[in-house]
Amino acid sequence: MAIFVFVIALILSAGGGGAVLASIDLLPTEIGVLYATCGVIALSAAGIVASIGALIVRIDRFGPRMNSAPAYDDAAELAAQVAEAPAHEPQEQDYVADDEPEEAVNENRAGHLPTIGELEETIAHPEAPPVLVGRYSAGGANYMIFSDGAIEAETEEGQFRFASMGDFKSFMHERGGKG
Repeated sequence: MAIFVFVIALILSAGGGGAVLASIDLLPTEIGVLYATCGVIALSAAGIVASIGALIVRIDRFGPRMNSAPAYDDAAELAAQVAEAPAHEPQEQDYVADDEPEEAVNENRAGHLPTIGELEETIAHPEAPPVLVGRYSAGGANYMIFSDGAIEAETEEGQFRFASMGDFKSFMHERGGKG
């Protein structure tokens, strides 16, 4: 393929060079300007086509490396290998302030990429979003309690989200019981 592209570049170069040479005697006329313009365009195209040929040669050199990845004949075989991958231990946070960066998009709360089985289960049985159960205010702060046990607190220091009442109590204890 690369040889074919280089031959085309050679033909364009020859044609473009011939047109530029032919335009030298005819340059004062309109046809001479046309020959010169077409010759320059053909020479430019020859340069572009030659560059494409060089890219083809470089890509062909990468071919053996790109084909060295293991081939999977069956999607079930790939899914089994993904499922056998070791899972990471979950890392819980006591609280998360709104100005902290969010977790990685493709990682779940356990800190690892979900398996195909987990994805299929999530798609088949989606989790309903938590429902707001109650609101209250105390000590200059506003609190919202959700059906999944999560608590959101809005204080002068910012907004916080706690996974459970235990996390909220630990946070309050660390702050010295201030509300």
